[in-house]
Amino acid sequence: MKDVSAWIKTKTDPQHLKHKTNTHPNKQNEMGGKFHKKRGGAQMRIIPLGGLEEVGKNIMAIEYGQDIIIIDCGMSFAGPEMLGVDYIVPDVTYLKERRRNIRGIVFTHGHLDHIGAIQYILPQLGNPPLYATKLTAGLIKNRLREFALDKSAHIHEYDEFSKLKLGAFEIGFFRVNHSIPDGMGIFVKSPAGNIVHTGDFKFDHSPAIDKPANMQRIAEIGRQGIDVLLIDSTNATKPGFCRSELDIANNLEEIIEKTKGRLIIASFSSLIGRINQICNIAVKHNRKVFLSGRSMIENMKLAEDLGYTTYPKGFVKKIGPHVSSIPPSQTIILTTGAQGETLSALTRMAMGDHARVKIKEGDTVVISASPIPGNELAIVNVINNLWAQGAKVITSGDMDIHTSGHAHQEEIKLMYSLIKPKCYVPIHGELFMRMGHVEMIKKIADPRMHIAMLQNNGDILEVGRQGCRKSKQKIPANDILIDGLGFGDIGSRVIQDRKIMSTDGVLLILFQAYAETKRIVSEPDIISRGFVYVKESQEIAQETKKVAQKAFEQITQDNRKIGLKDLKNELARHISRFIRKRLGREPMIIPIVMYI
Repeated sequence: MKDVSAWIKTKTDPQHLKHKTNTHPNKQNEMGGKFHKKRGGAQMRIIPLGGLEEVGKNIMAIEYGQDIIIIDCGMSFAGPEMLGVDYIVPDVTYLKERRRNIRGIVFTHGHLDHIGAIQYILPQLGNPPLYATKLTAGLIKNRLREFALDKSAHIHEYDEFSKLKLGAFEIGFFRVNHSIPDGMGIFVKSPAGNIVHTGDFKFDHSPAIDKPANMQRIAEIGRQGIDVLLIDSTNATKPGFCRSELDIANNLEEIIEKTKGRLIIASFSSLIGRINQICNIAVKHNRKVFLSGRSMIENMKLAEDLGYTTYPKGFVKKIGPHVSSIPPSQTIILTTGAQGETLSALTRMAMGDHARVKIKEGDTVVISASPIPGNELAIVNVINNLWAQGAKVITSGDMDIHTSGHAHQEEIKLMYSLIKPKCYVPIHGELFMRMGHVEMIKKIADPRMHIAMLQNNGDILEVGRQGCRKSKQKIPANDILIDGLGFGDIGSRVIQDRKIMSTDGVLLILFQAYAETKRIVSEPDIISRGFVYVKESQEIAQETKKVAQKAFEQITQDNRKIGLKDLKNELARHISRFIRKRLGREPMIIPIVMYI
């Protein structure tokens, strides 16, 4: 389907759509210029506080005068270099200082990279009203319930036909497709201009549960005159169209039909539509379905309760002892762990640690997902362990059993052609994705359209009668790290210390000395963890003790009144210098001084 414009005409040109599209009266280039009609009042400011330097952590503030609305409130997962960090949430200091101006948070869909930070952010912002579709609202409630915030939250449901009035903003919606039901794009009208925020989107003409995207509605919105289009960039470097969920379902049915033994299918727990399709295929082929993994069980229970499933009620069950009594040829286990997460159900199966499932000869494991960048090694380890235990493993590299929820290039071109914005802003994605997006869209876009490249979180796009331009001002938008129950109390120094300990280990050196004379009582004691040289060589240990004792005596002789903190710093410096020169390593040095 290469001729996008012809396809648009056949799909979106009933009689009431055959109107002249928006024109661009003033020529534009990438540095900006005049294209808005003259308007009174303040400028509108578009402020992404997340989603521009990563895939995830999506949050966007839109500000006009004394009114602020927020679109999404997501988290991102920590990379392997952030040792011990569970995930990352946005820095909302700017919004916290203006919480009285916040008129509401509007959510595009229910993925964690769009709702996952709400339990941390909502209390900071004074508990503003939340607006979400039915499924997204249910997922948000579940998340808030874990933190006992669900009773105080003000959650309002909307659908594609809803209209909201939040301060100076009038908000409408349009249905898009994504890898979770109820994905919406957002249409924002303000005195300073009109905005479209696509959310995460694609165009799928045979989606798993949803209706196809409402292109007629999108075209109608485009004809109202759109000043700024904020558009998903995650797959902007990939040509063509996304595969339909129907194609994926057909391939999964082929596997289910041909597999004689037990089937274990790993997928994202948020792929409710795909899981629903698998369950319906299981009904057709007389297989029982069991769910493994907390998020899988919770999400599918919610989907059932809210009417987002089409398989027979009560057909899908939580995995339990009874699973072993079902013949393998009649069993499908749907599980979390498609990304090789350390504590996930599939990883525990692969390691032989799962309470209910022991991998055995004849099992087939299907991983219906693509690796998120950074997870490749973890997934390979899980696959190796599954093969070692006798299972056959099928991945998306073997056949098409997964498709993305993000638009490829032809779908992005289609969205552009329907909206015809005056200013085009790629969002959602790493810099290379957004730069590739810009290069792609320039080839087909009206040359008068302004392309605004916001490079970092905290950059500001100003929209007003002078046009659309990037502000010289920048809002702080740091990463806030979540570590266990800690929120924002772990900084770069802690991460640096963890990296040192993970690579070169730690040395604790205990000194005993007389309080008055500062004379050392006996040679220091050394406790080592991860510093293998000390364990392996008594010679190195003795050398380190001598250097430590000599350093202590020299420092205290030169300055009898030296404070304990300064003494420890000087001891660490001397010992570290010796070990670096002697062994070429830099363990963490922790001197402990006890006066008697």
